[in-house]
Amino acid sequence: MRFNFSASLLPALLCIGSAFTAHAQTASPVGPGWARNNVNGAVFRKNSVVTQGRDQYVAYYDSVGYVTLAKRRLPAGPWQVQRTEYKGNVKDAHNVISLMADGAGYLHLSFDHHNNPLHYCRSTAPGALTMSALQPMTGDREQKVSYPEFYRYPSGDLLFLYRDGGSGNGNLVLNRYDVKTQKWTRLHSVLIDGEGKRNAYWQACLDARGTIHISWVWRESPNVASNHDMAYARSTDGGKTWQKSTGESYQLPITEATAEYAARIPQNSELINQTAITTDAAGTPYIASYWRPAGTQVPQYQLIYLAGRTWQTAQVSQRTTPFSLSGVGTKKIPISRPQLLVASQKGKTAAYLLYRDAERQDRASVLHTADITQGQWTAADLTASTVGNWEPSYDTERWKKERVLSLFVQRTGQGDGETLENLPAQPVYVLDWTPGQPVRPAGLAGKSAPAGTPAGATGAATPAADYKLVWADEFNQPGPPDPKNWQFETGFARNHELQWYQADNARCENGQLVIEAKAENRPNPTYKPGSTDWRTSRPTITATSASLNTSGRHQWQYGRFEMRARIDARAGLWPAFWTLGVTKPWPSNGEIDIMEYYQGKILANVASGTTKPYTAKWHSETKPVASFADPEWSKKFHVWRMDWDAQAIRLYVDDLLLNETPLSQTVNQDGTGFNPMMQPHYVLLNLALGGDNGGELAPSSLPSRYEIDYVRVYQRP
Repeated sequence: MRFNFSASLLPALLCIGSAFTAHAQTASPVGPGWARNNVNGAVFRKNSVVTQGRDQYVAYYDSVGYVTLAKRRLPAGPWQVQRTEYKGNVKDAHNVISLMADGAGYLHLSFDHHNNPLHYCRSTAPGALTMSALQPMTGDREQKVSYPEFYRYPSGDLLFLYRDGGSGNGNLVLNRYDVKTQKWTRLHSVLIDGEGKRNAYWQACLDARGTIHISWVWRESPNVASNHDMAYARSTDGGKTWQKSTGESYQLPITEATAEYAARIPQNSELINQTAITTDAAGTPYIASYWRPAGTQVPQYQLIYLAGRTWQTAQVSQRTTPFSLSGVGTKKIPISRPQLLVASQKGKTAAYLLYRDAERQDRASVLHTADITQGQWTAADLTASTVGNWEPSYDTERWKKERVLSLFVQRTGQGDGETLENLPAQPVYVLDWTPGQPVRPAGLAGKSAPAGTPAGATGAATPAADYKLVWADEFNQPGPPDPKNWQFETGFARNHELQWYQADNARCENGQLVIEAKAENRPNPTYKPGSTDWRTSRPTITATSASLNTSGRHQWQYGRFEMRARIDARAGLWPAFWTLGVTKPWPSNGEIDIMEYYQGKILANVASGTTKPYTAKWHSETKPVASFADPEWSKKFHVWRMDWDAQAIRLYVDDLLLNETPLSQTVNQDGTGFNPMMQPHYVLLNLALGGDNGGELAPSSLPSRYEIDYVRVYQRP
């Protein structure tokens, strides 16, 4: 519950449908990675994880932006981790790391590109994690490189694709690496030509026969809203010549006018770029993307595939939340771009679409169909906890060889347009999943979630067995709240809120504490004609509510603080469950908002002091209630929790991690060195109305009830 001072006064397995169950075998932790944007988790990383022989490799930026490599012996050996000498501009989420191992076992690495000179190196020996000095490939058209991607031919040679030029004005370049001569040669300087007017955003794959498949959308300008259409080309001779799906040869370079179109999609359709293409065992192409179908408001995942000689489009998802896709730079989007896997089973083509969606609480999820032609898709989650703004990327070579999915997973943030989120380094995992093996979603704690873990639980949470209950109020005694536990605020308190706080608006009934906000009309006993103080300048009280706290009665330093409650999500309401430190004025005393709700979103905040009095440094995370994809969400009870120790504060709702703030970031900035999160705090419960943050109060919002089943505090023995 924010104190906003004015100048005058000086924050279980989930599965839809029964036909499909996700089977996550293991989530193997590698090391901490940069997480303030999605540079580690972007979908167009080819590859983030790769297998050569019995060894598997992974690449990521560490917590301070160094390119880091790791290696293990399959199926489940320990990770050997090596930080390289190379550092990337991790503040730009375009600057991904692409990794591949050639047929001789040498690693090839390309990183840190967004219209800048090529950064490329390879390992000093087969299987080594030490890398050579940076070097050119061909030396031509290597000054404005973006979106580097490696692919491995069946022979062990490599294919390298990148964009030469900028968004809306760039061309696709192809190089080939000969594993015997260890030399790169140019296949095409301009395979797909934007003609100075547009550029192609592509996705590619090599099938088991070595045929290269490419599909792409055109973009007319840097604005993502100008994406349109889905085109296709293939090469059966390693990339030298290109043809359409019909076998008709292309005259190169391919242009907008000469391209084959698998689907016609107009601009301003929320069509995303750089998604996925794959093939079945026969080399038939399948493309996954998302856009908003004509005449609808909600973008949906779509599958485009070749049936005989005809391109077909099938809607895969049944999403309900609209969003608009426009602007420049990396976007903060409620769904990820998808990856796609297909497999032939008993004469039918099964498909697995990997994705992340706010409607599924931002978990790593999969949509599955046993038969693409039937159009019956079911969804399940591969992780039990949120992955933030992550997008799927995986070990293409292991999938081809073993039909095991090794998925790169890390919780990441992503601000809109290259802004950063206040998210500390998060663990990088490789999640191994084989369809058909009955294991529950991984909890991202180095092993699968244990039996009995609640749906949505995160492996970062401390098991309840580590704690002992030290205080609780179950509100089982009817009447006023227990005065041994609670005291009340009276009057107009803060944030220019509308309500007058009074004890009469809180009562215990049916085993719950009810804080009720009401519309009233009576004189303000503190009114002073001519006053400039917002509290005393109001002649009347128009609404009442209650605010109670444990100050002077109970206080705790560290532990698990938990509340089960039902909140009203109507306009202008501002319920909160929060703590304040016992010494120093606000915000130097420290504030922790375990739960706030206003204006359609829940908030999880941590605040400490700055050099300016009554001005806080906020570590804030928000989540729209609509993102839970449950129209009954505000009618149900939910559990809000804080796990607080000497290292960090972690805030949850229903075991979903919302905010993790290291205590190293909560020291007051006034030069005293005082950390308000290393002192005891007391608990507050209140229902505010309107004010600086609550939004306009609708007349229909009153009366309103904030119903609290219990408040409990646990600490380690």
